[in-house]
Amino acid sequence: MLNTARLLGFALLLITVPLSTATTRVYKSTAPDGSTVYSDQPTPQATEIKVAPPPPTPAPAPAPAAAPVEPAPEAVKPVEYKTLRITEPTNDSVHWFAEGPVVVSVEIAPPLAEGDLLVPILNGVAQGEGVAANGFNLTDLDPNTYRLSVAIRDATGKTLKQSATVRFHFKRQSINLPSRRTPPPKAQ
Repeated sequence: MLNTARLLGFALLLITVPLSTATTRVYKSTAPDGSTVYSDQPTPQATEIKVAPPPPTPAPAPAPAAAPVEPAPEAVKPVEYKTLRITEPTNDSVHWFAEGPVVVSVEIAPPLAEGDLLVPILNGVAQGEGVAANGFNLTDLDPNTYRLSVAIRDATGKTLKQSATVRFHFKRQSINLPSRRTPPPKAQ
C-alpha cells in the first residue's frame, strides 16, 4: 500500500512538472524496506527509466461561433371564434323559481380553446371568472327581467368575442294568487 502511494505520488509529480528530455533523468531503485523509490539522483542499484516528455500544451481552442439567433417563437394566435350564440334561455322566455336554476347553453364554433373561458354577463355585469364549458346555471336570482350575454375571454382577461343579448324573465309565484289563497270558512 505504501509502495503504491509513493508510486502514485511520484507519477503525479512527473505529470505536473514539465520535463525537458535533455536535462531530466529518473532513476528507479528498491529501498531497504522493499519499497520502490523514484529519484532524480542515481544510486548504485538504481536503473534509469525513460520518461517521455509531456505532450505540448495545445493551443486554446477558438471560441465556438455564436449560435445563430433563432427568432422568438410566434405568440400563439388566439382562436377566431365564428359563432357565439346563446341557445337557452330563448329571448323573452319565462322561468319560474320552482323549476330550479336557469340553465344557460351556448353554441360556440370552433369549440372553446384551452385556456379560454366563457363568462356570463348579466345586466351588463360579468359574473365571476368564467367557466371552461359551453353551458352553466344561473342561481340565486331574484324575480326580475334580465339581459344576458356571454363573452369568451383568454387567459389574460381579453375579450375575444361577445354574444348578442337575450332577455328572459325570472318569476316566483306569489302566495296572493287566487289559487293559493285559503278558502273562507264555510257558513254554518
